[in-house]
Amino acid sequence: MFTVSSGFIADFKLGDNINHNLSVLALLYRYYNEEDGTGKRLLRKPIIILLVSIIEAVLHDFHSRIRKFTYEGVVNLPYEIIEYVRSKKTKDELEKYIASARKHDLFVSEDVAFYDLLDELRRLRNRVHIQNTKRDFEPDDYNAFNEARRVKAEQALERTMKTMAAKYPRPAHARGYVADFKLPWAAHFQNG
Repeated sequence: MFTVSSGFIADFKLGDNINHNLSVLALLYRYYNEEDGTGKRLLRKPIIILLVSIIEAVLHDFHSRIRKFTYEGVVNLPYEIIEYVRSKKTKDELEKYIASARKHDLFVSEDVAFYDLLDELRRLRNRVHIQNTKRDFEPDDYNAFNEARRVKAEQALERTMKTMAAKYPRPAHARGYVADFKLPWAAHFQNG
């Protein structure tokens, strides 16, 4: 377990809800770590769905902050990007948040692999619909929600939160209203 500063969160209630879902994840991880192969396989889907849903919440909060916090602004974000995001009517859809992050390289990625990973995880999270009408990934849920994708979802959430905390913090007077985020696995990356 490790902690990431919540100092980038604008919507305090959303931050509280992120912390609630991280508590749910901590419980799921406790059970996950105690289970055998079959038990782990059963817990992967809810774990991955929650991990990706938290990524969506973080990106939603960031885009809302850009649009609504006009006086405060966003450090380290060029004015052109702020104006672009403010001019768009972004619905609460992860696909659009990822496209915006990719277009403006919000995660300062050397290549598009991170954005491709976010999009893959978005599609996987949408496999919450058991009927899988889009035929994304393997036909069986237990194969689609595999160990490698669980680790990728952890890494994506960790990178998302650490980047937001390091690169886009709110001013000091606006921090401290949301408890810092405790992620229930050993950190994959040592720095932000």
